[in-house]
Amino acid sequence: MAVTPARTLILNGAGAGRGTSNLIALVDEGHVIDVQPLSGRGASEKFAPTVQAMLRRTRWVRPPDMVAAVVGPGSFTGLRASLSLAAGLVRGWGCLGVGVRLGDAIRASTGRDDVTTLCLARRGRVFVDSPHCAAYALPVAEIRPGQWSAVAGDAVWGEDALPELTGEQGQACLGQVEYVPCAVPDATGIFKAACLALAQDVAQRGALHSSQLHALEPLYIDPPEARPPAGGLRPAPK
Repeated sequence: MAVTPARTLILNGAGAGRGTSNLIALVDEGHVIDVQPLSGRGASEKFAPTVQAMLRRTRWVRPPDMVAAVVGPGSFTGLRASLSLAAGLVRGWGCLGVGVRLGDAIRASTGRDDVTTLCLARRGRVFVDSPHCAAYALPVAEIRPGQWSAVAGDAVWGEDALPELTGEQGQACLGQVEYVPCAVPDATGIFKAACLALAQDVAQRGALHSSQLHALEPLYIDPPEARPPAGGLRPAPK
């Protein structure tokens, strides 16, 4: 059963690269009517004002029917900022909230269900998101030829691609793999992945239910690096 909300706000804050790997978009009846690319670094403070400006520019007075956001894996700060905003808007507007994996969004953008996504992580690693498998982090040094038949993502394509995974080095590392030309998902791909998630929910449950159908919670692969102070938290002010 097809599920296509009339108006959708799209958010992607997973990108961690130097280029425009994040975006905000507005989709009306399946068509992208406004899109604003954002940088992968330093974009967290831009999400809220950009959404406000886009809604004003397109004169969307009535709240959207759905907020769809990429949940990761990806940038810790970008995901935290974009998903907090998405969850707040869902609650305030009383609309559907749908979180989609980065890999699913890229697969929907490329139209290739067989693609494994390799996306930028820290400490010499990549985030690996294969179809029908849980996402995980893998050191580049541990990648072996023949692990995947087709790959996409910003670690292997685009301006932020890792030299170890492209060109002759890439062939030595990945083997005879197909490079699918997609670094990050586009707005249409994120929208399609969200609609697919909704359709699967309807098929399983018979109807759409609460606005928290698909939790807008970040898909963190690594635990947060912040730790409570060794001496404990300071007492609350009196």
